[in-house]
Amino acid sequence: MKNFEEWNEIKIETDGKKSVIKIKEGEIRWCRIGINIGDETFGKGKDFIRPVLILKKFSGNVFLGVPLTSKIHKGSWFYVLSNNGIERSAILNQARLFDRKRLQEKIFQIYDSELLKIKQAYCNLILP
Repeated sequence: MKNFEEWNEIKIETDGKKSVIKIKEGEIRWCRIGINIGDETFGKGKDFIRPVLILKKFSGNVFLGVPLTSKIHKGSWFYVLSNNGIERSAILNQARLFDRKRLQEKIFQIYDSELLKIKQAYCNLILP
């Protein structure tokens, strides 16, 4: 059963914090995604977090992010990336806008060439 009450407490705390994190495209950071409805990707653990790739910065506060999963998936909805021998799948069909208040520690930065490939895969998914 989804724990919306617990997430609501974390969400209130998250909304009230001042973030000093600068949004940088290509970074993968822990992000408080929360509990979502139906098949929408959600965060896990006590802080409802998940790794998210910052795909596109729109302002100092808002970015388009792509949630990641440790499960490797194939197909047009996913993009498999690797860092230090660890593979993750970017869940392209779950990309959405996030506020930087949700961001936490940096996990790693992908190369610009890899970011360009992921952006192209995302564009191919939404604009076939």
